[in-house]
Amino acid sequence: MDRNTNIKSLVCDRDWCTIFSPDGWRAVLEATPVPDREGCLKGYLYTTTWEAVQAAAAAGCNWCRLIRGGTRGEVEVLAACDEASDCTPAGDKRLKITVNGLSRTRSFSFQSFLMYTAAGDPAAKHIAARERITDVATPESFRLAQACMDKCVQSHSDCPKPNLATLLPDRVIDCSNVDRPLITLTNGILRGTYITLSYVWGGKQPMTTTCNIAEYTTLGIDASALPQTVRDAISVTHSLGQRYLWIDALCILQDSDQDKARQLGDMGRIYRDSYLTINAACAANTWEGFLHKPRPQRVPTARLPYRSADDPAVVGTINVAHVSETDSGDASRTYWDEMEPISHRGWTLQERLLPPRSLIYASDTLKYHCQTEVVSIGGALCEPTTAMRLPKAFLPQPDPAATGSGPGTRVLSAEERKTARQAWLSVVFVYTLRSISFESDKLPAVGGVAEQFAKVTGHAYLAGLWRESLLFDLLWSVEDDDGTTADKRRPQTYRAPSWSWASVNGLISAAFLEETALAVGVELKQAEVVNCWVKPAAKNVPFGEVTDGVLRLRGCRREVEFAA
Repeated sequence: MDRNTNIKSLVCDRDWCTIFSPDGWRAVLEATPVPDREGCLKGYLYTTTWEAVQAAAAAGCNWCRLIRGGTRGEVEVLAACDEASDCTPAGDKRLKITVNGLSRTRSFSFQSFLMYTAAGDPAAKHIAARERITDVATPESFRLAQACMDKCVQSHSDCPKPNLATLLPDRVIDCSNVDRPLITLTNGILRGTYITLSYVWGGKQPMTTTCNIAEYTTLGIDASALPQTVRDAISVTHSLGQRYLWIDALCILQDSDQDKARQLGDMGRIYRDSYLTINAACAANTWEGFLHKPRPQRVPTARLPYRSADDPAVVGTINVAHVSETDSGDASRTYWDEMEPISHRGWTLQERLLPPRSLIYASDTLKYHCQTEVVSIGGALCEPTTAMRLPKAFLPQPDPAATGSGPGTRVLSAEERKTARQAWLSVVFVYTLRSISFESDKLPAVGGVAEQFAKVTGHAYLAGLWRESLLFDLLWSVEDDDGTTADKRRPQTYRAPSWSWASVNGLISAAFLEETALAVGVELKQAEVVNCWVKPAAKNVPFGEVTDGVLRLRGCRREVEFAA
């Protein structure tokens, strides 16, 4: 690599420094990033002065804006690339800049950036990631979304295949006519593929009841009266060539407690067996919609010119995004999925965890989420996601009865049991970060995930806890100290036994102590369970609401003094 040791000034063209030549930039992009003896990546190395870098940055040089740092005097810069394995698309390059980083006696400044470019730009030869697609309602956007799904179905070994023999939910929306969608009664016999919607209600909306179900199944629904989010979901379903859509507000009889209990108890299967879930992540309420929201193009930290090795006269552009901006919450700079409105709602957690595939209509672009990857359509740069996934042992397997799919029934290994345990504790933590509109929904809103855990592990569910790990499960605590008194943490009406975390409001942290105990071969058991049971509100919904519960323990008593 080129090394210039005596240059004391930089000549800039506002984007580029002559010290960092096109040949040097190509060396960064094309060089294999092998760590050298100092632990740094080999790349393009040169020296200059701190004063020259600061002056060039002030004059508008994008490259010097990126590298400014270090100390006064001589500045040594190493620029290198490696693959950003925690980002998509595959083959992304991460630009790493080390200033004065090769000598242990000098100050150290390390910066990391993600790079992307426009489709068709000469720089696309070396840069895999593209600019965001911000108009997600075009035929091309739907084509790109379908391409993601096709790739998943054809080549992802960890992703379950669509089951054409899946038993449809009791009611689905026929989206053949987007202006007059029709509620279809499946009568427990209709099979095929269907799409589900995950969204934030956020206000009143037209709903199916015992009074209008006859009209909706014969004359259909006037789409102009539906909330925009629902209309958008119908449009997406139709545009993807799918016929049936399931939405809770329209597929559950909202004035029938009996039907609500039945459908809510089946929601885990409904989302798990769906062909695809439409996730309206960016919509704060059902009237806001998600297809036509303005989505800003990413504002890069800097734009660097790229000159083609084949023809130096051809100049492209490499956009550079700073990695540390992932917590900004500003979609024009980057994207963070936990900032989306849908990430604040309790019901939507299982609607994200259970489906095999999801289209995420985010604030920045359209993303595809499956059990293998999270990607932005069109090969756009996609930062690492914080979205949870269930362990691989929980992936649906074909049902011999061909009525849908279900988790595997094989015996879990010790490592898989440990992973399952950690996953459940994480679910409780993340779930209790979220809010629910109705206190009685605390257990039903996570019931689908609990059912999946029960099927895989074979454990007995006890209102948010598990019989097989009950003593450890009882060690939960409320983490968020917002000044709320203990009595105000309890719901106004009975929701769960007092020994269950579901009986209180607030962020719950569950116990990881058993891992430490198992690691050192120590049994932390200081009590034994004499008896424990809960009474479901509906006998056929064991993972839903409960009306009673009892726990009896046998153990030693210890005198405790409380400070005044």
